[in-house]
Amino acid sequence: MLYTKPLPSATDELFERSKRMVIHVSTNGKFIPLKWNWPETWISVPAVFKDNFSSIYDFEVRNDDVFIVTFPKSGTTWLQEASWLLLNKLDYEEAKRRHLLERSVFMDISTLYGEKTNKGDSVAKAAELKSPRCIKSHLPAHLLPRQIWQKKVKLIYCARNPKDVVLSYGHFLRGKGAYNGSMEEFIDDFLNAETLYSPYWIHVYTMWQMRAEPNIFFTTYEEMKQNLRGVVERLNEFLEQPPLSEAQMEKLLNHLSFESMKANQQVNPTEVIKKSGRPGADFQFMRRGIVGSYKDELSVRNKQRINEWSEQYLNKFNIKMSDIFSDF
Repeated sequence: MLYTKPLPSATDELFERSKRMVIHVSTNGKFIPLKWNWPETWISVPAVFKDNFSSIYDFEVRNDDVFIVTFPKSGTTWLQEASWLLLNKLDYEEAKRRHLLERSVFMDISTLYGEKTNKGDSVAKAAELKSPRCIKSHLPAHLLPRQIWQKKVKLIYCARNPKDVVLSYGHFLRGKGAYNGSMEEFIDDFLNAETLYSPYWIHVYTMWQMRAEPNIFFTTYEEMKQNLRGVVERLNEFLEQPPLSEAQMEKLLNHLSFESMKANQQVNPTEVIKKSGRPGADFQFMRRGIVGSYKDELSVRNKQRINEWSEQYLNKFNIKMSDIFSDF
């Protein structure tokens, strides 16, 4: 069952910036191993989501499905390509023939805009993938298909430092014409949990709390940047695939480098998004691809605001940012 309520701070100005009516939704989180007050864990989504939610929540999960889940702009595409290749015996030829958007479907997308969009029914497309299916979602634990938790299928999660996330997410939504406000306004909306898929910390923290579950693989964008080989080795073992030879590993690491991914038109969705007609000519889905872009892009005031906001949330659980992101 989906619980809904209006955003407490919903205003005409927020509607103008977001270009859609945003509401709060939650579920009872049945079958999730983490004991948590799921019904009161409200997530911001477009109002149309409530009409399409059941198609995701009741999605028929297969035992060999793999779900890649992140908060937006946290390394999703990177993990999708790595996971798909590992699951498909490093089939680079097929990866050249078909775009990652087709090989690893973003199942949420049509539920956010309604089924009748030029993107088609993304849930149906996810269902039609051949096994093992590699399915992407930005939904938090209690809005994902409930059979993930019933059947305990594999779930891969990547977190990213919130200061880099807010920058990348803001550039992405503003660049593709999905947010009609300044970066300063976007940061305000992000901190107030009024942007799509927020609040950020509940999304990340609850998955981090479940990182020891045998069906969950947890990593960070920062770890992938610092030690991609180690993450790939660990991911390959999690996916129960044969060990890679040194030659296979070197080729895969080169394929997964930011420079290679950005140049690869079958992975980078920039041109696909531009064809929608809304993004400007300078829009880039993959922008800088570094750790710490906030250092030279965020003002001192905003860095301090985000740090204080993070500390306020994490202090309730007696943990620090470094507990989740280590020293990366």
